[in-house]
Amino acid sequence: MSEQAPRTHDLVIRRIVEAPLGLAWRLWTEPEHVRRWWGPALYTCPSAELDLRVGGRYLWAMQAPAEHGGAIHYTAGSYQRIEHERLLEFTAHLADATGAPLPATDLPPGFPAELVHTVEFRALGELTELTITERHWPEGPMLVMSYAGMHQSLDKWSGLRDGA
Repeated sequence: MSEQAPRTHDLVIRRIVEAPLGLAWRLWTEPEHVRRWWGPALYTCPSAELDLRVGGRYLWAMQAPAEHGGAIHYTAGSYQRIEHERLLEFTAHLADATGAPLPATDLPPGFPAELVHTVEFRALGELTELTITERHWPEGPMLVMSYAGMHQSLDKWSGLRDGA
């Protein structure tokens, strides 16, 4: 009896955020802005590096609060497609502090070695509609945690403005 590959789903989040298009774009593409929101509730982003060009790499950290152990976790990948203020497409994997992918034995159960993410931006006056797609998540708790974590990260956008 052959082992079947787990069913996968594309995680899709559509959200209208309180940020004009230019700021929404900068919140995804400038390190000082990424540090303001990356990571779920109670987590901080102590560092964010990125080289915004096709083939360029990024490395973002998120740190658990002290009461949850304070561990720092890294996400890294490379940009596949960039359309200014319209679309970002990039790979994503859990990484070590240098950006190297974690070995499969160090990944949480059900966490894929690599995902492809697409973030689409659409201006709505002083607001922006984001459509975030994370492709080919296996069914299971990690899919749910990613969904919740992205929503919690985006909750941090509330009230962010230039200079805030």
